[in-house]
Amino acid sequence: MRSKILFVSALMLFSFSSVADVPLTQADILGTWQIDKESLQSDGSKSRSLNSTWTFKNDGTIDGVSQDSDAHARADTLRASLNYSIEDGKLLKQAAPGRSKMETCMAVEKENNKMVLKCQTIYFFMSKK
Repeated sequence: MRSKILFVSALMLFSFSSVADVPLTQADILGTWQIDKESLQSDGSKSRSLNSTWTFKNDGTIDGVSQDSDAHARADTLRASLNYSIEDGKLLKQAAPGRSKMETCMAVEKENNKMVLKCQTIYFFMSKK
């Protein structure tokens, strides 16, 4: 019985450590990131491909550009500038242009020039350009 308890405890500890957030610094995110896809699932399944970039600048702003390939879209390019900061290893970014509400995003994976960022309920799968 004691070995079962130890096994279950070790399994729980391992599963919690595998979903630990990766702390971010400003140096980690500066530059232009291509949003490869977004998904409601952490594994990227049922994802939607995007043609968007986020450029993180030293002055605490993000320049976002999205291009739509739909011939019936109202605008083929959408640009927005948002404010951001890094606090306690997490990205705090403006939820929408012109609004003061901020949302917290956490890097759930970061390796070299690839990152998975979770903002609210959406995972962004990104690669640095």
